[in-house]
Amino acid sequence: RPSLPPSPMLDLALGVALYAQPPHVKFPGLAAVAIARSLLRKRRRRAETNSTSDSESIGDGVELRWKGLTSVLHKKRGKDAPRVILSEVSGVARPGRFLALLGPSGSGKTSLLNALAGQTPADEKLRLTGALAFNGVAVDGGDAHRERVAYVRQQDVFYSELTVRETLVNAAKMRDVADVDAETEKILRAVGLTKCADSRVGDQKTRGGISGGERKRLALACELVGNAKAIVCADEPTSGLDAFQAQRVVASLKKLCKSDDDASGNTRRTVIASVHQPRSSIVSMFDDVCVLAHGRVVYCGPLEDTVCAKWFAAQGFPLPSNANVAEFLVDLASVDATDEESELKSAKRVDDLCDAWSCEGAAFVKKHAREGSATSLMTKIASPFKAMSARANGSEASLTLLDDDDDAAKTEKGSKKKKRPIGRRAGFFGQLRLLAKRSWRQVRRDGRTNRVRLITSLNSAAVFGCIFWKLGLGQTAIQDRCGLLQVSAINAAMAALMKTISSFTSEKTIVDRERASGAYDIGPYLIGKIVAELPAGAFFPLCFGAVVFPMAGLNVGTDGVKKNLPFPSFLTSPRFLKFAATIVVESFASSAMGLAVSAFAPSTEAAVAMGPAVMVMFIVFGGYYVNAENVPVAFRWITKCSLIKHSFAGLCVNEFAGLDFEPSTNGGLRGDTKHGEEVLERLGFGDETVESCLRKQLDVLGFCYALTLYVLEKNAPRFQKIEASAEKDVASETRASSESDVRAGVQSPKGTKDESREDVLSDASDAAEATS
Repeated sequence: RPSLPPSPMLDLALGVALYAQPPHVKFPGLAAVAIARSLLRKRRRRAETNSTSDSESIGDGVELRWKGLTSVLHKKRGKDAPRVILSEVSGVARPGRFLALLGPSGSGKTSLLNALAGQTPADEKLRLTGALAFNGVAVDGGDAHRERVAYVRQQDVFYSELTVRETLVNAAKMRDVADVDAETEKILRAVGLTKCADSRVGDQKTRGGISGGERKRLALACELVGNAKAIVCADEPTSGLDAFQAQRVVASLKKLCKSDDDASGNTRRTVIASVHQPRSSIVSMFDDVCVLAHGRVVYCGPLEDTVCAKWFAAQGFPLPSNANVAEFLVDLASVDATDEESELKSAKRVDDLCDAWSCEGAAFVKKHAREGSATSLMTKIASPFKAMSARANGSEASLTLLDDDDDAAKTEKGSKKKKRPIGRRAGFFGQLRLLAKRSWRQVRRDGRTNRVRLITSLNSAAVFGCIFWKLGLGQTAIQDRCGLLQVSAINAAMAALMKTISSFTSEKTIVDRERASGAYDIGPYLIGKIVAELPAGAFFPLCFGAVVFPMAGLNVGTDGVKKNLPFPSFLTSPRFLKFAATIVVESFASSAMGLAVSAFAPSTEAAVAMGPAVMVMFIVFGGYYVNAENVPVAFRWITKCSLIKHSFAGLCVNEFAGLDFEPSTNGGLRGDTKHGEEVLERLGFGDETVESCLRKQLDVLGFCYALTLYVLEKNAPRFQKIEASAEKDVASETRASSESDVRAGVQSPKGTKDESREDVLSDASDAAEATS
């Protein structure tokens, strides 16, 4: 993601200062700032894309190589030793081959996959070093690299009310695909979703949605649509699925390796997946495996040929007959912590295997990869599904040496280089139209939520109407009218706030995932969401007002009321229209505040705690409990920001202006209020009008929307880039400082040289020169 100006507080201060100016200065200034920031982002994005354009040459696929990947997490204040997540991990992923990352829990599978896909979350305490090469061209895991990688996360969240086909069509249109229908059908067939294409996705709370395996395949399809992804990375795609669904998901991934594509030349994809507890029929689909233990490599090479069996037999661990190879490898890489003796013994075994691989593994694979190609390791697996492990004829074994001249030359072979089209995006208005349409479908089809909101609004209106039934013009009715208007303002604000918080915090997960893949910008998304929710946001407050206004006998007035109509005449009253407008605008402002709170909050629970706390402050300074003129100077800014206060003031002005009250029944008491204007003066609303209160609510609404946009932009997903390896091995220092920890400590690999990202480039270029 292109970096923004490094002073977020200065940006926020500038925005607040502009927003406080008069309208003729505020709106042009904010528009100019927004345009300038947009142009700056586009310029930086274009510069980064152009700087890595050489890596777009893919020929007959993409070969991804990595060497010396090391990830170290430094603790706070340097009191504890840094934690080594990955230690000198090297390997290669070839086009047309399925590379499976295996290992026990906590071995670093997801961390390695994130590093290869450029999806490691940014952290100041984390340092990621090593070298990563894309077809021989060094990359640092930035935006340009992420655009070429389809990354399927463990958490598959979608808009529950959209169908599978609609989800894919939206993804295709976002990437500006020429023939959307043809592309959608092709992807549906590729991942096996044709039968459920018109079914709603659903979620955990909805019946009739697609299954867990189909959701995994839909997540894969959304990343592949547009045909711009050369590499597919999947993080534990089989987790949470039964054996049959897991096999279908892996079969879909395997199909992508060898699938024939269109005339663009994209014939083979590179597939990398971390897999947890695979069954034998799933293992039979793997071409290569990378086994990790404590962040170190136990084995990385071909699985089908006899290389794997020969290597572990040479280390004293022959492969048993009729055994699940994956289970055998994971058992070897695991530490048994049942007792101290078993822990020491298993930890020593893991360290010895890692040391042996770091010293001799790559050379062993290079020597034996072609010798044993006639004998397949899969013949030792007794499984009725082993026919599914069909390999393409002539596929070569994967080698792990980054400085292998033959392999580097193959990466650069031939003069026929084709350019994979980098995924384009729709323009601003195209994104706005698509995102607004998607949000509208979600809102319109969510019948359960809409019914609950309608019942709640009508129930609240009925309860308030019964309590404040047909208010008269006596002196006691003044307090009753103020109380009704106050609770009406609070009810509308809280209903909109809690609905927005509960829905938007979960929706942020989808937005972050789609923005991380570069699908769209945050501006079109937020505007589209606001526009799509306007009808529903106005409908429920209107229903509340249409019920409570006549039941309570609020001030209808005499001007502008039409008679002899097929609907109640109060609906044509200007005072009712102003009442409804005030409630609706307040509901919009509260929803905007909910968006801002949700954008700040890291989770749904935090947002639910923050939102009511802010609203309570607005209620206290809402003009009913504390008079606006008596508020301390230090807190008067809260009064100006309180949407409850502006709404309550507008409702009071609309109700009491021009209203005359009857004297007390006992002949009149000193202090009786005769006119509604006196009530407004006592409340501190003497200078207010309904129009001025609406303008102030619109100011709060606009500020909350702008703040939401700013926070979402600043909190956009950011990822760690791969730094060049330092001369001194940080991981080795960490291991030396934690030798006493048997389970976490790992020994420094022998015979390993620190090579930077430039080494990969030089190896590839030297090999290419030798070949030519």
